[in-house]
Amino acid sequence: MKLFYYSILFLSLHLGFPKIHAALINHGFEGTKEGPLAGWQCASIQPPTRSDKVSHKGSFSIHSKLVNKGPFPTEGHLIQVVEKGIMEGEKYALSFWIKEVDFGVSYVQETMVSWLSETGEPLGGTGLKPFKGKSEWTRISINDLIAPAGAQGVKLMFRFVTGAVEGGSGEIFLDDVAFERSDYEKEYHAFLKANPAVAQAIEKGLISKEKVLEGVKSQEKERERH
Repeated sequence: MKLFYYSILFLSLHLGFPKIHAALINHGFEGTKEGPLAGWQCASIQPPTRSDKVSHKGSFSIHSKLVNKGPFPTEGHLIQVVEKGIMEGEKYALSFWIKEVDFGVSYVQETMVSWLSETGEPLGGTGLKPFKGKSEWTRISINDLIAPAGAQGVKLMFRFVTGAVEGGSGEIFLDDVAFERSDYEKEYHAFLKANPAVAQAIEKGLISKEKVLEGVKSQEKERERH
């Protein structure tokens, strides 16, 4: 009986869609070491660079190493602009992995999410939010990011900066950035309404809600990609 309900679920959802890192290009900073960093812009006084020394997954990560010259501050930015694919009113989450090497005097690391209109005009966002990790790989997440009316794109920025002090420094590796829709309850309930056999299977404990919800998410992400 359980196999029967799983067959229904498979046929209804087409499970097996690949996981999509919504709209982001090169979320893991892969490519050749000497080649361009697809999807990302490294900017400011001392821009971060791609590194093959340490990675969370894959072969590469982003490496930022800042050291003040005298009392003069320095700074690096990592930026990606996603021009389309954002759905107004929907809830999103930003997540990424970091490995800290040096969190020195006056050092600050921050991220910022900025919503964009169809023409690229800013529609507000989170402002700069500091984050902190550990010496081993640590997952950082910022949840409940609701796209405002008119939003179709998003700009992500990571900022690494030291203050105007002698000995200011900071070093970090960053990898596997994801920016994805995080709430699919509306689609989940619509799916159950259209597929009462699956709803009954959940009530009887033959299939878990989590399994069905994951299938709904996979299906919707595939649609969003196209």
